[in-house]
Amino acid sequence: MNKLWEMEPCFTDEEAWIEADRCLSCKNPMCEKGCPTSMRIRDFIKEIKNRDLSKAYDIIHSCSSLPYICSIVCPHENQCQGHCILGIKGKPIACGSLERYVVENVKKPEKIETKSSKKVAVIGAGPAGISCAKELAKHGVQVEIYEATSYFGGVLSYGIPSYRLEYPMVQRIKEELDDLGVKVIYNRPLKESEIIELKKTYDAVFISIGLTKVKKLAIPNENLKGVYDALDFLKMVNDAVKFKTGSLPKLDGTTIIIGAGNVAMDAARSAVRLGSKALVVYRRSRLEAPATKHEIAMAEAEGVTFKFLNSPVEVLKDSAVCGLRVEIMELGEPDASGRRRPVGTNKFEDIPCNRIISAIGQSPEDIYDAKVLKTDYNYLVCDGLKTNLDGIYAGGDIVLGAKTVVEAMVCGRNVANMILEK
Repeated sequence: MNKLWEMEPCFTDEEAWIEADRCLSCKNPMCEKGCPTSMRIRDFIKEIKNRDLSKAYDIIHSCSSLPYICSIVCPHENQCQGHCILGIKGKPIACGSLERYVVENVKKPEKIETKSSKKVAVIGAGPAGISCAKELAKHGVQVEIYEATSYFGGVLSYGIPSYRLEYPMVQRIKEELDDLGVKVIYNRPLKESEIIELKKTYDAVFISIGLTKVKKLAIPNENLKGVYDALDFLKMVNDAVKFKTGSLPKLDGTTIIIGAGNVAMDAARSAVRLGSKALVVYRRSRLEAPATKHEIAMAEAEGVTFKFLNSPVEVLKDSAVCGLRVEIMELGEPDASGRRRPVGTNKFEDIPCNRIISAIGQSPEDIYDAKVLKTDYNYLVCDGLKTNLDGIYAGGDIVLGAKTVVEAMVCGRNVANMILEK
């Protein structure tokens, strides 16, 4: 693999031991309060201090179904690491890096702990679906996953670039599910009526299809050739790098990325690797940017530039895309998201470019043909992860909106527990 697409290496033994030894083993560990899984961080780090990685591994796996993934892609600065008491005046413990060190250096086969006669269908092979399937299968439940695409892992495979998450990490989870007897049925998109029909042959159904569309810009000329959907762009890159099923394009000139979330950072950093200059345009300020500070810093270190308080109003064209017209914005009062609302100034600027990538957020597919499952703007409406139909559950982004991998994983574990207890 081209080194530009390789992940940063894991801690060495010495680096891990030095980092673990810095941990204060707090009586009231704030890092754990910042973790959506309530990971027993203090305890597994204590085992690293004791040089007992096997015990550390067991602790991690008791709390997380996807530790190989979450240790890498979680926004640690907002979660465990961001709550570490050492971070108040100095450098917080690198909890995620220590977790990755353990799970990359210990391998234990997954075992079926109990037996069950239940049979469950999981819709979607992304983080929520995988974690639900894994927890159910460990308790002897027969699980079949229906995946609309040819990708195992959902966004983990097609949406996250290899330099952030190499495919062998995802393959390792697939191997675990294989060992547990989980069957994955690929290229099988399901409409609402088909999902409801599944309930006749399964004891429960879990819908975890995620968000597969990028929201429209709703500006003139956005459908021109040369304007890309961020997910389609990242799929193209991942097909070439991870799956060797395509060739990487060589990009010249300037690529404008609209949006400032983590998907936008992935698209911008990928564009740089393909030979383009990358400019991120965002309608709010740096303070309101949804991407983590770490991802923005990494993008800037790789040469990505930013224009904040710029809102796109029109894609410019001659024979093809040649630029983006933006309105200069000011920040007003906070909106429903808690961030200050961008307000137009009626001042405009034209920014020349060769292509545009839209990354302003994701939305769900409209699969609800029978209109039986209760929805709100195509998001499933649930009461504690239960849909309005008995025995049909839903979780992850299709319910929560665009959240993190770890939050989707927690949904999957919780649904598995609900099904096991029923």
